[in-house]
Amino acid sequence: MQATHMEAEARYESYREMVRNSVKAALPYGDSSNISLTGLNSAALRQAKLWNDISERRVDFNWYSDSNTYRKMYPKRFELAIWYQNRLESLSLGRPSFNGERLRLELTERVANHSMLKGRAFSITELSLIAYANLLGASEIRIMQPINDSVVGFYLQKGYSYVASTGAKHFPDYCVKKV
Repeated sequence: MQATHMEAEARYESYREMVRNSVKAALPYGDSSNISLTGLNSAALRQAKLWNDISERRVDFNWYSDSNTYRKMYPKRFELAIWYQNRLESLSLGRPSFNGERLRLELTERVANHSMLKGRAFSITELSLIAYANLLGASEIRIMQPINDSVVGFYLQKGYSYVASTGAKHFPDYCVKKV
């Protein structure tokens, strides 16, 4: 890894840590002391492996191996692991656009079944996205390729607009919100 890449990685990790700390401090829940926010560290990736055995899981992304490649490619990335006590509840990965005007949420997943943060995991993720976007000077958040119409509807209820794909290879559908 080149020195400039390592410097960018260290600088943006400090930004991500600052965002996680500020969002954690601002959580409005009575059980906020049970919630912790980290990056995609080794503990998060080990627990994410367990998600592969959950039959209700609706995505086919190997967090353990695929996120390592993603993380090497994008030092400015957004990443978030949300924990409830010692249980991994949600993972998210994204990145700013090349010019920094947008922050893309490429993938987010909440553990299927019996989540302690059902109905709250996305709110925590969105607070973190907004804080990171503000820190980077981005003016909008894009949630790339929502998995189905129900998820699109969920994002619409949260104030996002839906933009359909044109069919071009590098223009998938997404939901967008100004920050």
